[in-house]
Amino acid sequence: MAPLSKLRRNLSAPVVVILSVTIIMILSLSNPLVATILKWLFITIDGAVFASIILFFFIKSLAKEAILFTTVKEGTAKIILRGNSFERILMSFEGFHLNDPMGPGFKPDKANWEVLFHGPGNTNGFTGEMMEDSYYDRRSWLLKYLGIYWIGWPWSVKVHVYQFVWNETRTDENGAESVFPRAEATDLVYVSDFVYVFVTQDAETSENLQVTVLTFATVAVRNPYRALFSGEDWMVRVTAAINRNSRAFIGSQKYNDIIRSTKRAAAGGSTDTVDLTEYSAPIIALSSRLPDDVDTKPPFGLLGRYGVEIRTVDLQKIDLSGDAKDRNQEAATKAYVAEQEAIATRTTGKAKADVIEMTGEAEAKSLERRLSVISAVGEVGIRLAQYDAMQESSRGPGNTIVWGAPQPLVPTLPVAPNKPAASQSDGGSV
Repeated sequence: MAPLSKLRRNLSAPVVVILSVTIIMILSLSNPLVATILKWLFITIDGAVFASIILFFFIKSLAKEAILFTTVKEGTAKIILRGNSFERILMSFEGFHLNDPMGPGFKPDKANWEVLFHGPGNTNGFTGEMMEDSYYDRRSWLLKYLGIYWIGWPWSVKVHVYQFVWNETRTDENGAESVFPRAEATDLVYVSDFVYVFVTQDAETSENLQVTVLTFATVAVRNPYRALFSGEDWMVRVTAAINRNSRAFIGSQKYNDIIRSTKRAAAGGSTDTVDLTEYSAPIIALSSRLPDDVDTKPPFGLLGRYGVEIRTVDLQKIDLSGDAKDRNQEAATKAYVAEQEAIATRTTGKAKADVIEMTGEAEAKSLERRLSVISAVGEVGIRLAQYDAMQESSRGPGNTIVWGAPQPLVPTLPVAPNKPAASQSDGGSV
């Protein structure tokens, strides 16, 4: 919240204008001469207001094209060149200012054009009015109101435009994440925290499995001049440093251990298999020290040499690549097929078992009913059951049942005595 004194300053101009207009209107009602003068003034004022509106949109259009003026997005900076030589830097970043050698609050013990924090709790020794953004912003009130910055005459100065290459991630509608490289001409530098994606190709685990490692790193440019004019591309240097550390870490770990740890970390659980801080901490430390730093030749680290700071690091994903990916895919396919065949075998076996069980239950019930009938009719029932069994066993081709005599299943029937053949004389027929 703004202090009361600052609020009064902001309100004083509108109040004075309203009171002045009120007094002039009262005088015009009582004095014809004042009314005539005001009529001429109002015509002039209307023209001035109209011209101001036109000028407002004209200036905003110029600022969009970086002609005479420009806009600076919050959390970014722009480099101004005179011809092809560095002149100054414009920055918009609340609570921070540039250590401008020609600007207010310059600190000789800090690097030129370093981004310094001046807000509450700063450790740079800024107190009182030096903690206010307005102390370092020397633009006119009109430029502040319009939100634009003065560049200079277009025939002598310009905004620096350079080619920048980086990686970003894109998530599709199914939630799958993919990395795509970007290369664009830009005129700004992010001095606030920005998340970049780094891809380490064909790293090898301790089992010599080739993998691709996806790392998210939060990076902030702390000195735009060194980042762009140190003689090397700062993004190339950061990428090389992260890849070097990533390969060293992956080479000391097993693939499955890393996979389990990343999954547990993503779920918010403990990572007792692999300590992922052993991956992130050495990369963050690159900000203050690089492997090729020489003690007698400062500055040191990514921050000192290239003006960039790695703030956070996250091992986002690790995937098999190359031959290892093909072998893993083949093994996974075989495992899937084997699992499906096992499921089919279990299903078929269960179906057969169910059929046998149902058949057995049906036969048991049938036998139970037949035994109850046999038990009820006695010996005759037993003989009929034996007859049914012999009849059933004789079904099908090649089956012959031979009964011997006497037949225990068929009761002996009485046979009539032989009669003599009838003769013709007895009236029989031949």
